[in-house]
Amino acid sequence: MKTIALNERTFQLIKELKSKEKISSFDKLVLSLLLKKENVEEDMFGSLKGKAKKFTRKEREEIMGKDERWK
Repeated sequence: MKTIALNERTFQLIKELKSKEKISSFDKLVLSLLLKKENVEEDMFGSLKGKAKKFTRKEREEIMGKDERWK
């Protein structure tokens, strides 16, 4: 965890936005603002589809062990 310094006006604005958006923490609020600014979806599930190579059987066994099977 890190601490950042804000002037009083900035703190009041971010506090009001946190309340208005009904977000539970300043961390979640800042993260949400940053992701929106960068046009990144919070749920990135599937974002690498077709871009990443599939694991080989040997790589899967190294990660999961020989007794584990992946579907």
